[in-house]
Amino acid sequence: MSTSSNRLRHGVVAAAVVSAAMVLLTGCSKGPSKTQAFEAIQSGVKEDGSCTLPVDILSHVKMQYSTKGICVPKEGAEKAKTCIDALVAAGATKRMPDAYMLAWPDEVATASLSDIPAYERRARNLVYSGCVELAGELRDGRFGCAAVQAEKVLRVTALDDTHADVAYERKLTLKPSLTAIDTACGTVTRPPGEATVSFVKTDSTWGLASLAPAGDGGDGGAN
Repeated sequence: MSTSSNRLRHGVVAAAVVSAAMVLLTGCSKGPSKTQAFEAIQSGVKEDGSCTLPVDILSHVKMQYSTKGICVPKEGAEKAKTCIDALVAAGATKRMPDAYMLAWPDEVATASLSDIPAYERRARNLVYSGCVELAGELRDGRFGCAAVQAEKVLRVTALDDTHADVAYERKLTLKPSLTAIDTACGTVTRPPGEATVSFVKTDSTWGLASLAPAGDGGDGGAN
């Protein structure tokens, strides 16, 4: 092989190596560092430590949205009653006062007399075995069951030059009362041990998208 051919081949190889290195460096430059991301998550993300009740419990209670209550029917809802009792004992909600139980249910109170005549109207205490406050996110079957904190960043995924997703591990410290709730309600769904948040780069700085100014992609949050 001629000297000129060798030089040409070596030049092509060198160019390929340089090009690969540039691609690698470019890839590494996208997205926040794990340290940056972790600090932002610790200071800017409000962790959710909610558990979710089983669907069969929610299907056996009656939501009173107007007066912010949850009521358990007198018949066919024994498990739901036991579950609600456990939530009260755990401090996740509290019982409604006697005056509430003596009033008509929401769906009756808002109906006209032509739809539900007076002689057909019954107070809550005649229809339900008990009612509790529709506290927090109980309308969706969610209640606080754990203390949660970010543990470590697992991976940073760059979406483009100014947007990235960061997945991180969460440390869950479950409340002792959760064991009794599981027994009464059936196993509830725990908070996820991993979450993902969106980051956006503005003015050469990476930050949580949920905290970015409007127009800069500030619509992300923990998932």
